[in-house]
Amino acid sequence: MKLTLKNSAQTRTLLLTLGLTLLSGCQSHVRLDNSARLMARPDAQAARQAAPEWCRDALKTINSLELELERK
Repeated sequence: MKLTLKNSAQTRTLLLTLGLTLLSGCQSHVRLDNSARLMARPDAQAARQAAPEWCRDALKTINSLELELERK
């Protein structure tokens, strides 16, 4: 199979498409850590004492959703 390009417009189009294809796979990895931010708040201890199960469930949900976002 031989690829022939008839003019420079085809060459530019091919190179642009190739470049965009290669760059579209590159993503910066973002690390989300909202659970730690919430636990560092001054009122976190009061929240844990007032509603420990609710806090535990909320933090686990946040961690799970952040993991899904980080994997994308």
